Amino acid sequence: MVAVKARFDGKKIVVPEEMRGAPPGEVIVIFPEVAEANESWAWMKGQEQAFAEAWDNDEDAVYDRL
Repeated sequence: MVAVKARFDGKKIVVPEEMRGAPPGEVIVIFPEVAEANESWAWMKGQEQAFAEAWDNDEDAVYDRL
């Protein structure tokens, strides 16, 4: 699993140039602004701990320096 910062242009998700050509697959999309504005998405806030645990390890620390 790789985490990258991308952008949604209103129609499609635009990934960084270095990720173009990556093999097709499923992705996780998080819209922070929408989640904060919409209480029905409060479950996303509850997932922060799970994401933190999954990404807070030595193996994935290399991505913190990208």
